[in-house]
Amino acid sequence: MNRVLEGDCELFLYKFDNPEGRETFWHSSAHILGQVLENEYGVKLTIGPPTDTGFFYDSYTGKNIFKEDDYASIEKAAKKVISDK
Repeated sequence: MNRVLEGDCELFLYKFDNPEGRETFWHSSAHILGQVLENEYGVKLTIGPPTDTGFFYDSYTGKNIFKEDDYASIEKAAKKVISDK
């Protein structure tokens, strides 16, 4: 959003209630999750696409398995990634 559009192009701004808006949001969210899992937990990422109802990231963790107790720290790290832009 900080760069001038160059050449002939079209710009579409989608809201979350639009299918393309949801897919874009979930795609970006998957990248944020992947960055957190790599940087904070040292996982090896495999696949993490947006889906019709959200997103996920499969990852290889070795012996460690994520538990529901880990979600708060993952969310906190994701919020930091977002705030750091």
